[in-house]
Amino acid sequence: MPHAHLIVQHALKQVDLMVGQRGQRDPRPAWLADFVQHAADWFAPLSGVGRVGYECEPTEQGWEARLYLGSTEMVGGKDDGQWKPQSFELNLLGLRDCFTTLDEFRWNVAAGETGGSFITIRGTVGEHDLCLKAYSRAPHRAGPALRQFHDGRVQPID
Repeated sequence: MPHAHLIVQHALKQVDLMVGQRGQRDPRPAWLADFVQHAADWFAPLSGVGRVGYECEPTEQGWEARLYLGSTEMVGGKDDGQWKPQSFELNLLGLRDCFTTLDEFRWNVAAGETGGSFITIRGTVGEHDLCLKAYSRAPHRAGPALRQFHDGRVQPID
């Protein structure tokens, strides 16, 4: 079940809006955009709010979608300027149900301080081949997804 406290819909609509404003067409097929929106519903922050980010690209085996919960940039106070990763849970049963068929389902873990983990799900969505990777950490190149001010306000970063 989707979690109302997520800013998922806002994040996805903002990206689509930004793409449209640049006069560029979204390169994702409609089925993939729908899949990403549905899959993002299964991320639930353990506290506060979260914003799901994603990257999609075609591969030789079909499309690959990478999803993650974005970090939060702290503004003001002793943590000013720090990016804090968001703790979350991911409903794997819900993600599984986003697929028509499954060919692979595995958990990958990288050790070390800069490591992390990701879930790989490979299968079909309708008649389309898709590899989904759901990451425990946002890639640093993505930048923060939210700003949290010293007074507790949280603001999405566009």
